[in-house]
Amino acid sequence: MITCIRLKDLNTIQQLRDDYLSTLVAPADGWWEGAIIAHSTFWMIQDEEQFAGYYCVGADNYLLRFYLLERYQHRAQGIFRWVIATNDIQCAIAGTIEPLYLSLCLDLQISSTPHIYLFRDHTRIEPPSNLGISSFRKAEERELNEIMRFYQANIEGAGESLEAFLSKRLKRAELFVGYAQQTLITTGECIPSQKQTPYADLGMVVAKSYRGRGVGSFTLMQLKKHCYAAGWTPICSCSVDNHASKKAIEKAGFISEHKMVKITFSSSATIETIQ
Repeated sequence: MITCIRLKDLNTIQQLRDDYLSTLVAPADGWWEGAIIAHSTFWMIQDEEQFAGYYCVGADNYLLRFYLLERYQHRAQGIFRWVIATNDIQCAIAGTIEPLYLSLCLDLQISSTPHIYLFRDHTRIEPPSNLGISSFRKAEERELNEIMRFYQANIEGAGESLEAFLSKRLKRAELFVGYAQQTLITTGECIPSQKQTPYADLGMVVAKSYRGRGVGSFTLMQLKKHCYAAGWTPICSCSVDNHASKKAIEKAGFISEHKMVKITFSSSATIETIQ
């Protein structure tokens, strides 16, 4: 008999997350792992009180992950349908990097739409020198307040966690700044993965008044150079509706072979008898 139990032990959850990364066909996005999966609710799937797998559910009751041990995968469709119906799940987000989970979602889907582009490095490109950027360097901890004001002015949804995020990046030398004379016009993040060596997640923020001039792609090119020197493989991502970021990322020599997909399920999904 299949049952589920909520997992609360953080060490167990972290171990499950770490093990899952090794099953993927391409690296997971660092932001997705850290900001979404890390804050979801994990449930253990049991068969006659034996561990069979797990799933996790995020905000708005979205299914975000589903995993079964190899010996249970021949029953995957039935167990998956049971999880969907038992939890009254209407939507899921799954990646093309996790084929079993995505395939199971598609069995029940009534619609699916791309949600996030996942990019890998494709071409080495030298940053242009004619953009008026006088310096691009690692940020210093003394610049925290200035960088915080820059983020707050140029990104939406800068919440209470911003200071902690930036402080951590500064202490780890993972934050870069670009200036036009004395004006901060771009920042870049280069965050080496602790679990997916040798990948490093890149991110950038460009001042609103400097957007559309190639500053974003310049920032990513500089971050890529830093990765090459450190022996890291750069990756990045953006939402499908962020057309400006997608353009800048592609101009910097990245390509997207994988996506995160939002899937809506049929409301007629019913609990099946699981043998």
